[in-house]
Amino acid sequence: MAALIAVVAGGLAGRHAPPVSEARAEGVLWAAPGVLEALQEQEVDPLTAPARPLKIGFINSQAVFELHPRVPELRTALEAQLRQWQQEQADLQDRAQVLQNELRTAQLSPGQRRTKESELENAMSELTSYQTEVWGAGGRAEMKEQELMQPIIQAIDEAIKDIAENSAFDLILDAGGGGLLFGDRSLDLTRTLLEKLGIPIPETTPPPPPTG
Repeated sequence: MAALIAVVAGGLAGRHAPPVSEARAEGVLWAAPGVLEALQEQEVDPLTAPARPLKIGFINSQAVFELHPRVPELRTALEAQLRQWQQEQADLQDRAQVLQNELRTAQLSPGQRRTKESELENAMSELTSYQTEVWGAGGRAEMKEQELMQPIIQAIDEAIKDIAENSAFDLILDAGGGGLLFGDRSLDLTRTLLEKLGIPIPETTPPPPPTG
């Protein structure tokens, strides 16, 4: 489900994965249990030369998130928190800059200079640690994004699984992450997913494909 995560607010959200490991099938949002394993054992590409006829569909996760009514408020909350962390980082940068200026311009005794240099070293270390803690992989920014978006992504996961199981799909792919180069409109399940989530559908959304 990497594509769903990446599309939310520039890169999000921790959650329980569906039956497919994204490490094995990036871009696959749902797969019937055993389908990918069976194809891999036969060394068959599920998208180009399936071992048996597969029922495949796709959704555009980017369109779903753009239309979801709760996403704007969650993005606003996330941006407010990010601004707070950015200000805290700026304060640490200002502190380091002050110490650098004092070392460059102030008349200091050798002992005072050593003290200031130690303070500057600690300030730079604190700044580096803060940047990693907040903005690094698995940091506070990423975790906050996951916390806010988790309910939406979980609801989408459940809706995709329900569509797949009720209509006997073998694979459902994501066209929102840029990995799907072409898909016939008859395979597009985006409208079906929006309806299941109770999201109003714009007039320009293509009609749902047959699911029988």
